[in-house]
Parts: sequence; C-alpha cells; structure tokens
Amino acid sequence: MAPSDSLRPQMDKIQRNALIIGVLALAISLIGLFTDAPHFWQGYLFGYLFWSGLAIGCLGIFFLHNVAGGNWGVAIRRFIESGLQTLPLAALFITPIFFALHTLYKWTDPEVIAHDFAVGHKVAYMNVPYFIGRTVIYFAIWLFLGFRILKMANEHDRTGDPGLFRRIKGVSAPALLIFVVTTTLAFIDWVMSLEPAWYSTIYPWLFTIGEVLMTFSFMIALLVLVSKREPFASFLKPQHFHDLGNLMLAFTMLWAYMGLAQFLIIWAENLPDEIPWYIRRFSGGWGYLAFFIAIFHFCIPFFLLLQRFMKRKPNMLRMLAIWMVVIRIVDIFWVVEPAFRQRGFEIYWTDIVAPIGIGGIWIAFFIRNLKARPLLASNDPRHTYFAPGHGH
Repeated sequence: MAPSDSLRPQMDKIQRNALIIGVLALAISLIGLFTDAPHFWQGYLFGYLFWSGLAIGCLGIFFLHNVAGGNWGVAIRRFIESGLQTLPLAALFITPIFFALHTLYKWTDPEVIAHDFAVGHKVAYMNVPYFIGRTVIYFAIWLFLGFRILKMANEHDRTGDPGLFRRIKGVSAPALLIFVVTTTLAFIDWVMSLEPAWYSTIYPWLFTIGEVLMTFSFMIALLVLVSKREPFASFLKPQHFHDLGNLMLAFTMLWAYMGLAQFLIIWAENLPDEIPWYIRRFSGGWGYLAFFIAIFHFCIPFFLLLQRFMKRKPNMLRMLAIWMVVIRIVDIFWVVEPAFRQRGFEIYWTDIVAPIGIGGIWIAFFIRNLKARPLLASNDPRHTYFAPGHGH
C-alpha cells in the first residue's frame, strides 16, 4: 500500500519542483567554482553539513527509537526511515570535497605544518589519505548498520514476528553507541579541523546534538503539515505532539548545556590555543550573530517549549519547529564560515545557492523514498502505546 491518494499528487509535485530547483541551483553555483573557487567550496561545505546532518540525524533517531520505544516514533517513523535512506546521497555529495581539501583545510598546507607546532604535531592524524579513508569508513558503518536494521524492520512489518522486534531493539543499542562515536569523529574531521590548532572535547558532541535537534524539528514540521490527511488524521493524538515537543525541548537543553560548558571552560582557562576560536566568532560582526543564536536558539525556544499548550497545539509547534531548522542553519553558518572569513562577517551568493542546490536534490530523494511505502508502518507494537481515552 503506497501513500494515500490525497497526498501523492502533492508529493509528486514537491519532488519534481525540488529536483528542478536543486539541479538548477547547483548548476548556477558551479559558476562560482570557476570565478571564485574558495567561496564556492566554503558555501558548498556549509550546505553539505546542513543537509547531510538531516540524513545522519535520521539515522541516530532511528536507532534511538528502536531502543527507547514510544508511539512518538511510530508517527514519524517513515519520515526517519526515508531520511536515513538518503545516506548514499550524502556519501556522494561529500566526494567533491575530497578534491577541495587543499582549499578548505589548512592542515593540508606544508607551510602551516612546518611553522605551526600544534598543527605539525597532529599531522599523523590530519592528512589527506587518512581523512578520506576515515570518511569512507564512517559512511560504510552508517550504511551497513542503518540499512541492515531497516531491512529487519521491514521484515517485521511484513511478518509481525515479536522475536524479530526484540532482535531489532537488541541490535540498535550497540548501533546507537557506534553512531555516537563515529559522528563525533566525523565532525572532528569535517568541521573542527577547519581550525586545526584549536580543539575541544565537547565540540563534536555539541555538533551531533545540534544535528539531531534539527532533524527532530524538521520531522515535527513535516508531521504537522500532513496531520490533517489520512492515514495520520485518524492516528495522531495531542500526546504525539506533546512527546515530540518534549524531545525537542530535551535536545535544546542538551545543546545549550554543552555549548555553555564549552564556552565557560575555555573562558576560564584563557589558553592561547583555545580562545582564538571564540575571538573570531565574537568580533567583526560575527558577535551579533552569536547573541542572536543564544537568544533564538535557546532562550526563547526553551521558554516556549516549557509551556504545555505550545506542545499540544500542532500549528504553533510547527512554527517553532520551522524556526528551529532556520536557526540551526544560522548556527552552522556561524560555526563554519568564520574559520575562513576572519576579517569580519561576510556572506556570498554561493553561501545561498550551493545549499539550495544540495537541498533540492536531497528533498527530491527523500520524497522518492517516502512514496515507496505506507506512511504508517503496520504490525508495529508501539501503536498501542496510548490506551483509549488516556490523556486525550
């Protein structure tokens, strides 16, 4: 059984338009590759980190739901599974970056290695062959675990075998641990090594939490969008949105806690190897963006998500979820681009067009996956999480 007839025309239209916009935007952004290669690659990396973050975040939430359970995950399960199925696309889109490592990463420059002790000391780890090799390993692990457990989940949908369901839960627990370790290492390679003299043990975890938060927000916004159509209209209850809102609150708090902990530790130590990262991001106009993120990424969402009514009114929750996706884009931009633009805040046309190009293709691929199966899984025992009349 495919998605309901009432949703398919809209899904077909969005998929077609997203693909056209994505291909055109990516083609236009290639002009920047020949006219201003450094800024093209900076915009491409920024866009890649955002959209691949959704695919990686879907993988993490897939494992988390299999371990923790809950009817909240049944509601967004097909969205999450369709997102993790875009991992091959994420693997494909990182390939061009391999050819731009000398443009993006200072640790590839022999002059920097020779004259910067902190960078030269890390050359055994930070070098081109190992960078590429580790990235291939990350994706190999994610693809193997994600698609292997997804295959088991599809088989359970078909058979309803309770033994298989228990096996999925048992396998997902170590898979979740492996996910945390590999994403931590991946974000050290892809993002933290943009400034190779700097280091933070919290930073890669902070980035992972941010990507999962962004994915939850994206899925909540999507769920509310289709909530008035079948099969969701007769399935969704206020408690679904309440639980998803609580998860968004939890990851918002965890993101803020880790970000504040990193800032306070580095500020208190005041070490010359660590403070330049923040100096670059609090000067030259970047500081205004930092305060904007602090207020609108944590303070206001935290206050709103504490309110019970906010999490039980789908349209209000959708607006907040969309805002959280937008502010995550701003945060990734603030984290990535000051590594290159140290004279002050700057934004180039490739910072907009390249992410739109990658995103259009990603959305088209995501919807293609979503259309392949029923929008609500059958034989999922977590359907019975809410007893009739419980809390409704």
